[in-house]
Order: sequence, then structure tokens, then C-alpha cells
Amino acid sequence: MSLDAPSRPAVGASRFRGLAEALGHEAIGAIVAVALALIALRHVLATARVTLLWYDGDSVLLPMVVRSIQLGQPFEWAMSPALFFFPELPVYLVCAAVTATPQQALALNGVLVLVGVYALLRAVANELMPSARRSARIAVSALAVGFLTLHVLTESSASATSLELASLLLTTTYYYGVVLALLATAALALRAIRVGRASVAVLVTLGLVAACTTASNPLYVPWSGAPLVVTLLLLGVARRVPWRPALWLSGVVVAGSVVGYVLRIPLRPFVSLDPSTYVHPERAATTLGFFASLTDARAATALGDAGLVLMLVGVLLAVGGTVWAWRVRTSRTVLLASLLPLVTIVAVSVGVVVAGSETPRYLEPVVVAPLLALVAVCELTRTAVRRTRVHQPLRGVRVTLAIGAAIVIAAGVAMAPSTLRGVRTAAYDPATCLDHWAGGRDVVGVGQFWTVRPLAAYSSENVGLLQVRDTFQTYPWLVDLGAYRDARPTFVVVGSGDVWSTPVEDSLGPPVSVTHCTGFDIWDYAGTAGATTLQQDVVGSAETILRDRGF
Repeated sequence: MSLDAPSRPAVGASRFRGLAEALGHEAIGAIVAVALALIALRHVLATARVTLLWYDGDSVLLPMVVRSIQLGQPFEWAMSPALFFFPELPVYLVCAAVTATPQQALALNGVLVLVGVYALLRAVANELMPSARRSARIAVSALAVGFLTLHVLTESSASATSLELASLLLTTTYYYGVVLALLATAALALRAIRVGRASVAVLVTLGLVAACTTASNPLYVPWSGAPLVVTLLLLGVARRVPWRPALWLSGVVVAGSVVGYVLRIPLRPFVSLDPSTYVHPERAATTLGFFASLTDARAATALGDAGLVLMLVGVLLAVGGTVWAWRVRTSRTVLLASLLPLVTIVAVSVGVVVAGSETPRYLEPVVVAPLLALVAVCELTRTAVRRTRVHQPLRGVRVTLAIGAAIVIAAGVAMAPSTLRGVRTAAYDPATCLDHWAGGRDVVGVGQFWTVRPLAAYSSENVGLLQVRDTFQTYPWLVDLGAYRDARPTFVVVGSGDVWSTPVEDSLGPPVSVTHCTGFDIWDYAGTAGATTLQQDVVGSAETILRDRGF
């Protein structure tokens, strides 16, 4: 053996040190991501936004699904066009299995989503910055999540119909699954474009993401699938990406989306409305006015202004990154990661207006897609600075990033005890009042959507609640119709904001008693003719809906 050759133990020790260093860097990145997620969660819990996270009529869907499963009810759910079967339901089932209350499960789910955003951006950084240090790729990924967290910190209202879009990611039913699929699709496409070929593993994974996400939520197509195909074709025509991987990626996304739509055919009994019913082109002008008014409302406060500025910065990152990458003829992955967010923003914004939709959450990609551009611009900056004389002084950026990471971790650690305590001790007082009235009896009642849903999610298992319209007909929207089978409702929950087409007393007669709780009253009809009327109207209409759906 040559005297100059390193010994085997030395080589092994060097590899071990390298592995330990890599794991250490990755662990720091993950800790920063968790800290940012805790900071975002703490802000939501400390503001009126907590209502949207825990007690909103839409947000409590998955807790209601878990409750229905635990009670052994038939799985006969009437969902919206979004089914939440992938990935929302499996993830929430895991969260519910390791927590004690719906609030705890929802909070854990929100943290996991933001950590998932970091993990996907970390994969994007690997493809965009292959020559950069591991620490640089981790830092850029954490910086992007930090930018998203800043968005969350500007949002504090309880409204789901505002331009407060980033904090929707912490909820389980405002389409975080499609957002994660958007980032995953981008990461897979960047992988194929970087190596110049689409491997079988990449194509299969991309096809599964497209098919499973589309089957669960058709928003995948306008949010992710179509913008990626358009971007790849534009760059292919401009000869900035190879045609072969571009066509393979486009074909697989299209095929996966088609398979997803086909899979929705046997799932049709679970869908309450066809997505086409959301399209109203004749309302385009009204939609423009609606979003203009939302922008004015958002700009009414300093935090709202900051949120709008951050949205503008995200758009400018996409525009500026695209122009910069195009002019300097940088790597094709950087150009793709810059142009894709721009195409996505344009497609989503124009699509919402053309569809005549007055639903702000459909603009969620406007705050998420620019994170790809942020990583791309960081890589452009890194490669441009390396060619200049200011490269040496700018090494101080590493110190700045290290200090920033330390501050974030310290803030996360400082907030963790109060955040965990708030989550652990959270209680829904209106449900407590309802449980106290029930006194352990097995009772079933009815109520309208916004009033009854959080009660249905947080009340004791002996209290059943059925969702009805203002005419006491079953309202088949985000509910398990199996719960209506042979039900015997005996009371009505009358919310302070409810409007009934006919006054409750005119429809059912005088109640035995009325119990007042915060935000609602309990009208008890046990043993009266009103209870018989309730059963006939509610259960009878539910049986008709069940037959029509084929359950």
C-alpha cells in the first residue's frame, strides 16, 4: 500500500464527519421551519383568525368526519367539488390519532403543512442550486418559508372572504393539498429539466400527484397542471428547455389529470355540486369590482397594507426573476422556476375574473407560487455576485442568515410553551353549554350550517346534530348523510344570526322549553307534535337525497 494513500479508518471517519455535518445542517433547517410554523400558529391563535382555524363552518369538516367514523356511522358524505380525500383526510386522521381534541389535531395539521412547504421548497432548492453549498440551499428554503410566515403575520380577521390568503394554509379545508401538489409538481418538473430527461420515477410520481390531487380536488388543473404545461411549451418554443422532457412532463400531467377526472366518476355520490356551476362569465365585471373592494378593505390598516406590499413583492419576484433569467441566459431550471409562478399568477387571476367567482381563496397561488421565484432569484443573485468583486464582502450574508436563524429559533422556543398551552386548554364554550343542557342524554337536534357545524364537531358524542336548510329540509353540504338514517331529532338550535323562511314556532309549534347559550338558543320539542314534524321533514328529505345519490 502506498504511504501517501489514506487509511480505511481515516476515509470512514471523514465520511462520518461529512454525514454528521449534513444531518446537522438539515436538522437546523427543519428546526427553523418548525419555529416559523409555531410563530405563524401563535399569531393565528392570538387573533380573530383562530375562529377560522377551529370554529368555522368549513374548517370543522375533517373533525366531523373523524367523529362520524368513531361513531360507526355509514360513510355517506355529501362533499363539495373538493372531496378532501387526498391528502387532507389521511393527514388529519394521523393528527387526530396522536392528539386528544379537534383543536389539537387542527393545530398540529397546520404546523405540518408549513413544514411540508419547507420540505418541498428544499427539494426545489436542490434542483435550482446544485452547485451551491448545502447550507445555502437550506437557508434559501427557510427564507422562502419566512416570507410566507410574514404574510401570515399580516392577517388577523375571522373572515374567509378577505384577501388574507396565506393563513388559509393552516386550515384543513381551504385547499392546502392543492398548494402542496403545486410545489411538488414544480419540484418534479425542475428535476427532469435539470438533468435533461424525465426518468421513470419522476414521471410516475408526477402522474400520481396529478391523478390523486385532481380526483380529490379539480383545482389542481388551473392552479398547477395547466400553468406548468403552458410554461413548458412556451420555453420549448423559445428553445430554452429541451423538447423531449418538456413533452413528457406535459403529457404525464395531462394524462394524470384526465385519470383524476375519471376517478371522480365513481366518487360522484360524494360530490354535491359540479365544478361547472361555479363558472359565471357574465359576472366578470362584477367580480373585478368585488376584488377592488376587497383590496380597499385590506388597505384600511397598516398590517393590511403590509400584506398587500408582500403580495406585490411576490409578483415582482416572478416578473423580475423571469426577465433577469431570460436576459442572462442562466440555467433552464432557474428560468422555469421564475416563469412558472408568473404564468400561474396570471392564469389564476384571469381565471377567477373570467369565471365570475367572488371567492378570494381561489387566489391562494398568488401568495404561494412566488416562493419558487424567490428561490430562483436567490440563485440568480448568488451566481451573479460570484462573478463580481463584491463577492468577498458579501460573505457577511452568511453571518446575517445565521443570526436570523438564531432569532427565529429563539422566538419559536419562547412562543412554544404559551402556544402549546393555548392549544391544549382550548375549549368551545357554546358546545359546553349544549352538553350541559343534554345532561348525558342521547339526543339529536337540528340547526343551520354556520350555527350547528362547530357544535356538531365539539359537542359530546351523546349529542347528535343534523344540518338543515331554513325550511327544515336536509342541507346536503359537507355532512354525513348516514347520520340522518332513522334519526329522531327532538330539538332545534336557533342561532342569533339565523334566518328561517317560516318562524320556528309557526312551523313546529311552541317548544317545551327554551335554553339560552352564547350565540344560540335550544328549543326543546321532546314529546311534542313538533318532534314528529321534525322527523318527517328532516329524515324524510334525507332519505330522498340518499336514494338520489345511490347510497
